[in-house]
Amino acid sequence: MTGKQTVLYIIRKVAELLATLLLVSLLTFLAFSVIPGDTARVMLGANATQEQVEVLREELGLNRPLPVRYLSWLGGAFTGNLGNSTQYRTDVAKLIANRLPVTLGMSILAFVMIIAISYPLAILSSRKPGKFADQVCSVLGHILFAIPPFVLSLLLILIFGSILKNFTIGNYVAPNVDFGIYLQSLLLPAFAIALPKIAMTFKFLRSSMIEQKASDHVATAKSHGLSDLKIMFKHILPNSNVSSITVISLVLSDILGGSLIVEQVFNLPGLGRLLLSAISQRDFPLLSGIVFYLALVTVLLYFAADIFSSLSDPRIRIR
Repeated sequence: MTGKQTVLYIIRKVAELLATLLLVSLLTFLAFSVIPGDTARVMLGANATQEQVEVLREELGLNRPLPVRYLSWLGGAFTGNLGNSTQYRTDVAKLIANRLPVTLGMSILAFVMIIAISYPLAILSSRKPGKFADQVCSVLGHILFAIPPFVLSLLLILIFGSILKNFTIGNYVAPNVDFGIYLQSLLLPAFAIALPKIAMTFKFLRSSMIEQKASDHVATAKSHGLSDLKIMFKHILPNSNVSSITVISLVLSDILGGSLIVEQVFNLPGLGRLLLSAISQRDFPLLSGIVFYLALVTVLLYFAADIFSSLSDPRIRIR
């Protein structure tokens, strides 16, 4: 694979990324623009006169044509200016940045748990398929995969909050105030998000490792007298990682969606609560800013997965 082909592949993926973001931005803008209701009327209340509503609509730019409003919003979105929240009367980007440590911290913790637990379980299970350890791991995986994160959140709150009494719901502290308590407050919510994803990642890794164990290059390594441990870490695991990159990117994007729900159950001041507040108040700048941010993160994850996959397996670039 030549350097020129690699550069062309990356350029094509960047073009796809930008096209996807443009499509998401257009659909987001149109969806929130056709929802019944008037943002100015919601802000002023039912007792406001029509003149007051029209003045506020003029101030917010809601009386401009739809294409003009979209182009204005799009230009701001790609330069980091998402406008001002009609509810909080402050910069949307600043609001998102203030809530980001909760959602992002919880997502990172959940991802670390997924990798730290699913890989050892997959290695243990794939060593002797069909045996006791494999059967136990598979049954646990099926159970965890079937339980939604918000149900797991309620169960964890019941166990650790009500029965064991070693977790206080909503006891969130900002990382710049006390980083230790900040991590503690996110640990249980992150675990609720991670458990179903651990089951999903484990099942895929197990299947991939069993497939690699049956391959010719592993048989050749065994014939050369390599130990099972060396074969696992030099041949099976690296080749399993190539095919698991896409699944891990799916898990990462799913973590973000799950965190928005779990935040509500654990009463955490993250993007989930901000999103619900924006919906209830028809705060279009804030609502579209959060959706655009989530779409951006998701698309970037898939872009990174494509690049890592192509670096791991050059045949992808050829296709």
